[in-house]
Amino acid sequence: MEPFHVAHLAALGIWLGVVITEVLFEFVGSDADSLRAAARFHYNVDKFGELPILLVVLITGAILAARAWPLTPLHFIKIAVSLAAVGCALVCTVWVFQRRRIEDVNALLGWRRRIWTLAAVAAAFAAPAMYLGLVYFRA
Repeated sequence: MEPFHVAHLAALGIWLGVVITEVLFEFVGSDADSLRAAARFHYNVDKFGELPILLVVLITGAILAARAWPLTPLHFIKIAVSLAAVGCALVCTVWVFQRRRIEDVNALLGWRRRIWTLAAVAAAFAAPAMYLGLVYFRA
């Protein structure tokens, strides 16, 4: 396996670990203080963890796509669902950044529902991207 494949898979694995960490911390939040703490924690994890990792995923993915040129229709499908998943993650990050200063518990719960709904959409796109990448495009 070439180094860019390894780097891309490592970045994807780290991203998955970050997302799992965020999910676990968010689900622990039930009272007002823990919801506020989860919002602050999620903000810091997105700022210092998820955003830099997403940048690495996009760069290594672009390099792998350029090296595979000309792309097959399956490549275009893989790229489209991958970009949809990353796009959803970026929108979630914007919402996490907006949510961090909210104090009202009902508003925090509303933002959490909104974030997790879009995260579920991201997972729906990430699953076929992962399948195509691991089954059809392994080195």
